Amino acid sequence: MKSVLSVACGLLSVIALRAQTDTTQNQVDLKNVEITTKKATRLEMTPMNVEVINSGDLVKDACCNLSESFENTATVDVNFTDGVSGAKEIRVLGLDGMYTQIMVENISSIRSLGQTFGLTYIPGPLISSIQVNKGAGSVVNGYEGMTGQINVELKKPQNADRLFVNLFLNQDLRSELNLISATKINEQWSTLTSVNGQLSLFKMDMNHDHYLDNPLVKNINLFHRFIYTIPKGGMVLFGAIVNIEERKGGSKHFKTSEDRFIQNEWGMRLRTNRAEIFAKTAFNLPKENFIGIQYKYIYQNQFGYVGRRDYNALEYFGYLNFIYQKNLNERDDALKIGASVQTDYVTETFDTLQRKRLEIVPGIFTEASFNFGKDKKVMLVTGMRVDQHNIYGTFVSPRFNLKWNILYDLSFRVSVGRGYRVPTLFAENFGLLANSRQIVIDPNIKMEEAWNYGASLNYKFFLNFREGSISVDYYRTDFIHQTVVDLEDARLLQFYNLTGKSFANAMQAEVSYEVIKRFEVKLAYKYEQAKTDFKSGRKIIPLRPRHRGLVSLQYSTKNNRWRFNTGLNWFGKTRIPDTSVNDVANQRDTKSKDFFQLNAQVTFKWKQWEVYLGGENLVNFSQKNPIIAGDQPFSNQFDASLIWGPLRGAMAFTGVRFSLK
Repeated sequence: MKSVLSVACGLLSVIALRAQTDTTQNQVDLKNVEITTKKATRLEMTPMNVEVINSGDLVKDACCNLSESFENTATVDVNFTDGVSGAKEIRVLGLDGMYTQIMVENISSIRSLGQTFGLTYIPGPLISSIQVNKGAGSVVNGYEGMTGQINVELKKPQNADRLFVNLFLNQDLRSELNLISATKINEQWSTLTSVNGQLSLFKMDMNHDHYLDNPLVKNINLFHRFIYTIPKGGMVLFGAIVNIEERKGGSKHFKTSEDRFIQNEWGMRLRTNRAEIFAKTAFNLPKENFIGIQYKYIYQNQFGYVGRRDYNALEYFGYLNFIYQKNLNERDDALKIGASVQTDYVTETFDTLQRKRLEIVPGIFTEASFNFGKDKKVMLVTGMRVDQHNIYGTFVSPRFNLKWNILYDLSFRVSVGRGYRVPTLFAENFGLLANSRQIVIDPNIKMEEAWNYGASLNYKFFLNFREGSISVDYYRTDFIHQTVVDLEDARLLQFYNLTGKSFANAMQAEVSYEVIKRFEVKLAYKYEQAKTDFKSGRKIIPLRPRHRGLVSLQYSTKNNRWRFNTGLNWFGKTRIPDTSVNDVANQRDTKSKDFFQLNAQVTFKWKQWEVYLGGENLVNFSQKNPIIAGDQPFSNQFDASLIWGPLRGAMAFTGVRFSLK
């Protein structure tokens, strides 16, 4: 261990001596700068490949929470995990969202137990912007990002509307109310409060399989923050979030008030209590020096049952991150050094299986940025962090990002990085528990480790005085250690350590252009291939499409009173695990169909009011018979986890927004 630490410290010293600039998202964190443009764009002044989803994109769809904020980007896929719980997961670069570090204002947030329903716990109207970074991210934010980072910026009290109200209602009578109030008390103090509530109480069974299309949900989300601006430079930020939810799903005849062991109906029920406290302090020092400190604490308790199997989970997560930044010259060359400590206590019990761990992970890091040539023709960010895990020992996370401005409007990026994470088996695979499979877990599950490599080419052009862009990128993820989730035997759900190879390739091409004034068009195509060596051989990871296409259109009238948005997604075929051991009626094809999803929305704006009307999945496609052996819920063939397509057909929605500046 001493030799590893000495080598790592030597590398840190070399980077520190060579330090120059940094224009990454972490500088945004220290200086509290907020991106407020209305149009989706790409961060150009950073070597990292970052797509920004701004406020203009966030209102193209109903966007009631974070999981519904990615409809108009091809980078992130959002899918249901099963046919009963309503849980959603994202996929980036061909791999599940647990391999992408999801942060709120540059502090790790949706992780571990939060992976189950965490995407739905961040209200859409509270989001100011989302930055999606493909590939190796900054070492300042930790070691967990393997395929990239998603950072969610929430509205700041100093520039948010004094009052914002959003009321949403859809065809299934799912209703949501968002209230946001911001107050600038004086030149130094400002505060913001948000209240979000959701009710879904109407039982819908459009495909007549006797199972609810969507779960019944009661959710309340409370958020409060204040910011103090230090007169001599710097700021103090403090915030708290409380989320309480009750979720019921399964057979429409299941009664939660009765003993579930004597009913012949299948049901699930989950109660979640979650609280977060976070804070930031930033101080401007003489000679372009800055100090930033990030703090976070998360408490989450979720309990209930899935069928006749009980589920209980508890987590206490603590995080402290100290960052020192020094700007070295007029080219904005900079150096960051710092230290962090992360603690995570997690206990999960599912049926008779229990998993428990206590992680204590102190770490140190350094990150340097370099600008070369006239007009910063070449930009480089290189970083290294060393962490000491109380269970898994010492590990090193190098990250490298380079941008070369080949021409004024043509840029090339390349990135390399290594990431680590500790799996939380049941929460991160909650959708796979909705079946009768026997669960088999390797007694010595290792920490996951992977390398990610990527390159992208981006070209900005002006045609007829209107802006457009073309981008092409390719990324590959190679696992050194991975927890394999194996559904290949229809009677088993297996978790075991990788003994061969596991990798994912992802290629994406995208074109966007303002064809005529105020009419924007975006076309995208994505190909992903993820393969793993299962016990039964090397196979494509199931239940995810290899091909996806996107056409996104937006038009607004000259006075911006009317806005029209539509997005057409095409999803290619997916591999379905073998079910041939089932009875003939409960067998499924080994490949799914390809399908289209069409969303559209019309918005009318008048003074402080906006009224919107739209529809989701307007082609009315849904996966047929998504629940296997639904009429035999306690047989060994019951399975509600093999989901590859929409569970609900066409859905209409409407809503109204009111904002007071």
